Amino acid sequence: MTWHTARLFLLVLGAPLVGCAPPQSAVAMQGNADVVVINYVGDITATLPVARKHCAQYEREPVLAETKPDHVVYACKRPGTVPGTHS
Repeated sequence: MTWHTARLFLLVLGAPLVGCAPPQSAVAMQGNADVVVINYVGDITATLPVARKHCAQYEREPVLAETKPDHVVYACKRPGTVPGTHS
């Protein structure tokens, strides 16, 4: 089998599998150093790792501020200002 034939074979058989990946359940839609808005489907707990990753860019920790049926808002707080954490 030539390289060209192998690439064509993978393209034809592999392309339909791309649509089989499960949808992401939580996606950060907008945010800055102070806040992040995360759209989610299903379990709200899937939003916390996304919020942690976003807030960590600013050396901050997420605190749940608002919950809606399709999105949540986390405030990004400096360590030591979050209840239950220590500097």
